[in-house]
Amino acid sequence: MTLTRQQIIALALTMLLVGGCLLFLDAVKSMLTPFVVGVVLAYLIDPLVTRLHRYGIPRSLGSAALVAAAISVLGVVMVLGIPMLIEQLASFLQRLPVYIMTLQHYVLPNKLGSLRGLLDVQLTVESLMKPLGLIGAKGAEWTVQAMQQAMSGIAWLVNITLLIVMTPVVAFYFLIDWPRISENVFLTMPKRWRANAKQLARDIDLKLAAYLRGTLAVCVLLGLFYAAALTGMGTLASLIAGEPIDTLEMGWAIGLVTGLLGFLPIIGGTIGILLMYSVALIQYQLQVWEPYALLAIIYMVGQILEGYVLTPMLVGNRVGLHPLWVIFALMAGATLGGIAGMMLALPVAVILSVLLPRVLALWRAAID
Repeated sequence: MTLTRQQIIALALTMLLVGGCLLFLDAVKSMLTPFVVGVVLAYLIDPLVTRLHRYGIPRSLGSAALVAAAISVLGVVMVLGIPMLIEQLASFLQRLPVYIMTLQHYVLPNKLGSLRGLLDVQLTVESLMKPLGLIGAKGAEWTVQAMQQAMSGIAWLVNITLLIVMTPVVAFYFLIDWPRISENVFLTMPKRWRANAKQLARDIDLKLAAYLRGTLAVCVLLGLFYAAALTGMGTLASLIAGEPIDTLEMGWAIGLVTGLLGFLPIIGGTIGILLMYSVALIQYQLQVWEPYALLAIIYMVGQILEGYVLTPMLVGNRVGLHPLWVIFALMAGATLGGIAGMMLALPVAVILSVLLPRVLALWRAAID
C-alpha cells in the first residue's frame, strides 16, 4: 500500500504530537496525581450524574452533590479509622517486644524440642528467628527510606494538599463537561474514523466500567467481610476452645487491607494471609490452635465469596482477561512503575484487550 504525500504528512504530525504529549506528561508527572485521581473519580460517578440529569437535575448540581458525598464518605472513614488504627498499632508495638521474647525464649524451644524428637531433625531457635530478623530489619529499612523520601522538604505537604484540594475540583469540572469533552474528542478525528472510534470507545467503556466499578465494589465488600470476620473471631475461638481467647490484633485493619488489595489478583490475597498469620503467630504464641484454623476458614470463605458470588455478580464476564495476561500485566506494571504501575496495569490491560484484536485485524487486512 502506497501512502500519499498528504497521508505521510498527517502520520508524521500525529507521531510528533503524540511524542510531544508523552514528553510533556513525563516532565509534569509529579503533579499529575490529583488529575488522574479526579478523572477516575469522575468516570466512576458519571453514570449517576447522567441518570440524575435525565430526571431534570442540572449536571452542575448533580456533580457537586455526588462529589461532595464521595469526599465526605472518604473523609469520615479517614477521621474515624486513622486514629483508631494509630492507637491499636501503638498498643500492638508496645507489646511486640514481649511477644517476640516469649516466642524466642519459651515457645519455640519447647515446640522445637518435640519436633526434633518426632522428625529427628536439627532445628534451632536461632535458625528460625534469623530469617525473620533479617526480613524485619530489611522491612524497617525500606519503611524508613520511604518515609524519608516522602517527607523530604515540603514536597510531601504540597503533594498531599494538591491531592486533597484539587481532586474534587478536577472531578467536578470533568463531570460537568463530560459529554462535551467526549464529543469534542470525536470531532477532532477525520469523519471516516468517527463511527469506528465511537464503537471502539463504547466497547472500552463497557469493559473498563465493569472492571473499575465492579472491582471497587468487590474489594470494599470483601474488605468489610474480612474486617467483621477477623474482629469477631475471638468470640468464636473462645466458644470452640471453652476458654477466653483474644481477637486478632488489628484484625479489622488487616481485614480491610486484605479486601482492598483484591484488585491485585493472587498478590493481594497472598499479602493478606501472610499478614493474618504473622500477627497470629506473634500474638497467640502457638499455644492454641483455634485461631489458626479460623483464619484458614475465614480466608477460604472470603476467596469463595469473591470468586463465586461477588465477582460474577458485580463484574460478570464482561472483562474476560486471561489469568496469564493479568499476571503479566501486574508484573510489567510493577517493573515500570512500582505500586502505582500495578494499580494502573489492569485498567491498561483491559483497554489493550479491546484495542489489540482490532489492530491485528487491520494488520491482517493490510497484508492479505
